[in-house]
Amino acid sequence: MACIDDLPEEILEFILCLVSPYNDLRSCMQVCQRWYDCCHSVVEKRKSRFYSSLKAGCIEWFSVPYPSNIIPISKRYSHCASVHESSMFVFGGCTSTKTTFNDLWRFDLGTHEWTRLLTTGTYPSPKAHASMVTWKNHLVLFGGWTHPSLYPLHQQWVLFNELHVYDIVGNRWTQLYYPGAPPLTAGHSATMHGNIMVMFGGLQKHEGTSASTNNIYCLDLQSQCWFKPVVSEPMPNPRYSHSQIKIDDKHILILAGCGGSNKLYTDVWLLTLPNNFKNGNEVWRWEQITVDEIEQQPSQMQHNPACKVGNSVVMLAATRLDSNISGGNMSQLLVPEAVRRQPANIWVPPPVEAQQPHQQQPNDHNADRLQQDHNINGQRGFLRNRNVELLESSSDEDEIAGNNAGMKARHRARPSIRPNASNNRDMRHQMLARMQERLKELSRKEANNGVAKNPVANPTNNTIQKISRTTIVPFLLDISKVVKEKKAKWLSNSQGNNGGNVIGNPPMPSLRYSLVVGRGHLIMFGGTSQDPAGVQSPEVVYNTTTFISAPSSSHYAV
Repeated sequence: MACIDDLPEEILEFILCLVSPYNDLRSCMQVCQRWYDCCHSVVEKRKSRFYSSLKAGCIEWFSVPYPSNIIPISKRYSHCASVHESSMFVFGGCTSTKTTFNDLWRFDLGTHEWTRLLTTGTYPSPKAHASMVTWKNHLVLFGGWTHPSLYPLHQQWVLFNELHVYDIVGNRWTQLYYPGAPPLTAGHSATMHGNIMVMFGGLQKHEGTSASTNNIYCLDLQSQCWFKPVVSEPMPNPRYSHSQIKIDDKHILILAGCGGSNKLYTDVWLLTLPNNFKNGNEVWRWEQITVDEIEQQPSQMQHNPACKVGNSVVMLAATRLDSNISGGNMSQLLVPEAVRRQPANIWVPPPVEAQQPHQQQPNDHNADRLQQDHNINGQRGFLRNRNVELLESSSDEDEIAGNNAGMKARHRARPSIRPNASNNRDMRHQMLARMQERLKELSRKEANNGVAKNPVANPTNNTIQKISRTTIVPFLLDISKVVKEKKAKWLSNSQGNNGGNVIGNPPMPSLRYSLVVGRGHLIMFGGTSQDPAGVQSPEVVYNTTTFISAPSSSHYAV
């Protein structure tokens, strides 16, 4: 009697391609040596086909729905995400109400199920803009940022230099104190190279002043110490919110970033590590990469994370044509307000528009609609008036570089409470309430037209999409010649030129989401809206989990 063992390898591989690339495929590897070899062949072909699909612009978008009987993970952005075996771990982040989290979630990449981990040990502080990398069976978490508490008034935002390690097997957090730790840091990047975590850049606070940095700090997890290597000149400009790509154990790529409100970078740098990491006399060499076809690069590269797929770096961004629709409004959204500037030391009166007679307080049920998300982690922080923020100092570096006149102005007496603060708060609440009513009205019209709508399961069908006129597509930077020839090249984006073959609905254009590489696909989670249409709307935060893969109709489908 014929059995499955009699099938040719081509047919067996086709069948195994229909199996989940995580736990199910691992179980198939344990059947016999023939199946083990076929499974390895399937894994390599998945990777190759996904890379080819990205270059051809032929991809599929799939958003994971949330079951109605569970509480979903809270909406967030500027969180940490890292993949370990068949799981993606998400820590912390921030919401539209300026709440920061210290919760840890696990997403099963095989079953697409979210689980909040009830861990033990010493919890990290609630924060965002931290770094988290995988080391053996551990997650290494460092740094971060959080909003100040509401009282007392006039507090600055808080940076951290905490080092925590999460034991995945033991489900336990441990705070570590090693000598030579970096200053308070947020918005930095990190990659693992053996037992060494290499950290670059970020926003640092030292002796009461804050500025972006281009320093490198290394954590030796085996020797349990920090060290700062000797680096060559020239170096990349100080920056934060950049991307750090591990090419191999000896090479790191630094891409884009921000140096302040008026310093947005699109350059690419290569860092070559010495053979002996721990030798203090060895020089770590910086080299700037020549980038060709820069007209093909995304129009905004800051706060868009990047991942290495094959011989390319992949970045998701809005199409160049549509991303210019919002004009000047987009430039304000490229740099996070709370990270790029600390509270100004010079009091600035509110704008003329804010000096209006006191308006009527919105009713209670309108105010209640401002907090619709079920936040299982509690809330802390406050909303600041954006009109007043735009009149404050442009960046922390502008304050550091101030002249003597600015120093005198810092010591002038100022009121403890800003005038018209209550009036501004009422105006802001009324604006948010009007936007909520507008969205509800659009939702009712869509329902009357017979269009199915499920904002939790498929946010791409949300009525907010009617305001948006953009879509996100993958941009690829070819780095195959980076190490030897110090050259990179942006590949032509077929989707941006109305080419390619896109299946499914891409998510809303967003910033400060997480992007990690799975087995034959990319996983995008969370993020905050860009407001691409230029509408003055409340900040929108997502908790959507989206897979970007080769089309499922292809031979090696996910």
